[in-house]
Amino acid sequence: MIPVSRPSEAPKVLNRNGNKWLHKLQQALANLEILKNQPIINPKELAQAEKEVEKITNKYRHKEIKEDLEKIFNGKCAYCESKVTTTGYGDIEHFCPKSNSRCINLTFEWTNLLLSCERCNDAGHKGTKFPLDADDNPLLINPTDKKIDINKHLRFSWDLIIGSRVEGIDARGQVVEDIFDFNSQRGTRKELVNHRNDCVNDMMALLEIARQTGNYQAIQLLLEHCQPSREYSAFALVHILPHLAHHFRDPRAIALLKEVSAPSPAYAVFSRVHQLP
Repeated sequence: MIPVSRPSEAPKVLNRNGNKWLHKLQQALANLEILKNQPIINPKELAQAEKEVEKITNKYRHKEIKEDLEKIFNGKCAYCESKVTTTGYGDIEHFCPKSNSRCINLTFEWTNLLLSCERCNDAGHKGTKFPLDADDNPLLINPTDKKIDINKHLRFSWDLIIGSRVEGIDARGQVVEDIFDFNSQRGTRKELVNHRNDCVNDMMALLEIARQTGNYQAIQLLLEHCQPSREYSAFALVHILPHLAHHFRDPRAIALLKEVSAPSPAYAVFSRVHQLP
């Protein structure tokens, strides 16, 4: 998981229709509630009302909204950083679930919409889960929330034997790790872990080549792994970029490290950005 910059301007279709869709949804939900509370419930009317709620709710699936999210997230899952095409076509995910009564008004809210792979968004993982702390604040992390320093909550570790891991540093990070089951070798997560390990192992092997030979092409390829468009760039930012900046003194790496450090005090301390020119 890496911080993602979201344009403040919502897709045009959402600007044009968001409020209208929400108003219709509120009316449809109110009508459904009335039918549910009738002394004698008409199954046919109830089914029709439920269908209408679903029809209006699904307006968020508009092609233009999906395309904009794919651009913003570089085709990667907001949570696990896998390309969404690895597990399917990707989902438009509601950070605060649309099924949650407190989140109805966020059904068409631009800042509540993320791109997610089908695995992270299935019922066994994020699904409709939205845990809160004692102060009623979300425990999950929205990577587009500029107030959150992801590196304060999650550690992206790598070991030649164990492989790559996304680990919670604090209670909030632990909730994220547990819900998404980032490190499991069982069930649907085995595919993610194996693919991520292959990618990170390739990065680390390339880094060893660069260290031994100083090969410019190897350094260039490593720098590409640090770009937000690449899968699992969170690992590259931790295990690759600081080496490129401090050991090789690559000016592009130094510039990128300073850029990444600016919004993340935790990363700035780890990467020793203050030691760079």
